[in-house]
Amino acid sequence: MLRYKQQSIVLMLTSLFIVACQPQGDANLKEQITSLKQDVSLLKKDISRIGSQVSDIHTIAMSSQKPQYKTLPTQTNFNANGSLPLLGSAASQLAIIEFSDYQCPYCKRFIDQTFTKIKSNYIDTGKVQYLTRDFPLKFHPKAEGAAIAAKCGLKQDAYWPMRDSLFKNMQQLNDALYQQAAADLSLDLTQFTDCLADEAISSKVQRDVAYGSSLGIRGTPSFIIGRIEGNQLISPKLVVGAQSYETFAVLLDELLAKPVKSD
Repeated sequence: MLRYKQQSIVLMLTSLFIVACQPQGDANLKEQITSLKQDVSLLKKDISRIGSQVSDIHTIAMSSQKPQYKTLPTQTNFNANGSLPLLGSAASQLAIIEFSDYQCPYCKRFIDQTFTKIKSNYIDTGKVQYLTRDFPLKFHPKAEGAAIAAKCGLKQDAYWPMRDSLFKNMQQLNDALYQQAAADLSLDLTQFTDCLADEAISSKVQRDVAYGSSLGIRGTPSFIIGRIEGNQLISPKLVVGAQSYETFAVLLDELLAKPVKSD
């Protein structure tokens, strides 16, 4: 519409010059010029109004993409002394901590539709370090076992491919799947099997749940997102749900744009 209005003005002005170049009576020419000037003035006002409307629409669209969040207290030792699964550079400015459940369809939707884009644009570029914690929900009976299998994968430096396998096979979560995934990843199967039965690993899963619950997390996926200063996550945001890539991008870009405090 805006382009159409602009083209109309060009045509009107072109007509003005064509008329001015043609031999006509002075009175008739002055009348046409006056009329054209009035039309041009009205069109300029229309364009100004349309431009303002376009700006308003853009603002509304960007606001609708921004996820709702709750600001949490600063989190000390947010990476649990480096024991959490980590993707990306430890020197990144921002951190995302994901709380997920391997039987949660919304977690899988996030993995399938959003995570890859975040990885390409923020994690792989050194802007964000991505950490995960487990939050198996009580009404998902196989989620805790899958979380234990993922942590056992971590003990043999195979957390991320194990995680991928578990989410891809969400409908078949069981010991046979875990063993097959471990074999496919060339893990030490004896060590892996012992790990599955290790109560210390189960306790780590429960500590993740307790920590998430203390932050007000009730469902999955949930995310803590914030700037890193020292070994602290400063006033992080709690975002709940399988949000789109665009909503995460808006929040991450805002955090990245904030000036870094000097010591």
